[in-house]
Amino acid sequence: GIAMFAFHEAVMSYDRSRGAFLPLAALSIKNRLIDFRRRERRHTEVLSLDERRSTADDEDDRPLVETLAAEKDELAEREARLASRAEIAEFAAQLKEFGITLFDVTESCPRQQRTLEACGRALAHARANPGLLERLLATKKLPISDLARGSGVEKKTLERHRTYLVALLLAYTNGFEIIRGHLCKIVGGGGGDGR
Repeated sequence: GIAMFAFHEAVMSYDRSRGAFLPLAALSIKNRLIDFRRRERRHTEVLSLDERRSTADDEDDRPLVETLAAEKDELAEREARLASRAEIAEFAAQLKEFGITLFDVTESCPRQQRTLEACGRALAHARANPGLLERLLATKKLPISDLARGSGVEKKTLERHRTYLVALLLAYTNGFEIIRGHLCKIVGGGGGDGR
């Protein structure tokens, strides 16, 4: 749950100028898990919702339950996180069918802008040719020759980033609207609306 939330936060706060997304997401997940473990060690006692919340900095002497209710509407945020978590879990399960983990994807993510742009051209070609996506799903193999021919990207580049490309193309198959919407921000261009 913590890792999924961290991944969602990374997607929401991603800025292209900070570099490739997936290594950033992996670092965010790692840091969130470390923070969580530290917090858990510090807060081993159970709090009652009826406890008063006054501290030296906070003169608010209301019960904790009232302060929780007074905070911003977290229900919509929670539903969005749950939907994102479910979609990411489904995405991870489909990646597993290809023998790929989310960690594998972060490791194969392009590090240079030029390579990221080349992968973007290959992605755009595949999205414009739904037959390539269908072949990927049917054969569980990336159609590298067709991608290279159609996008003008060298086979060697596509081969080196095969795992990354499979993950991106899989995200553009039906059923991953949240991930697709975030990818539009990351790789550019419209297309959160279907194949």
